[in-house]
Amino acid sequence: MVEVIVGTTTSREKKLYSRSTTIRTILEDNNVDYSVAQVMLDGATLQVGEMDKTLEENGVTADKCMLIACVKAANA
Repeated sequence: MVEVIVGTTTSREKKLYSRSTTIRTILEDNNVDYSVAQVMLDGATLQVGEMDKTLEENGVTADKCMLIACVKAANA
């Protein structure tokens, strides 16, 4: 199991997930709207094809990781 800190820049929670859980599943399980956000796993930006990969397939080998969705800001 991996302790995932999941959320947005303003709200985060710690949850336990197996390494075989996909990024999309984790975000949806926590009601994180990733359609208007840039998703980062341990500080690295995820690409569209990586959303349906598991934690393990995305290179998570530690017992902890951080999955954060940062809302995209439009330039004024």
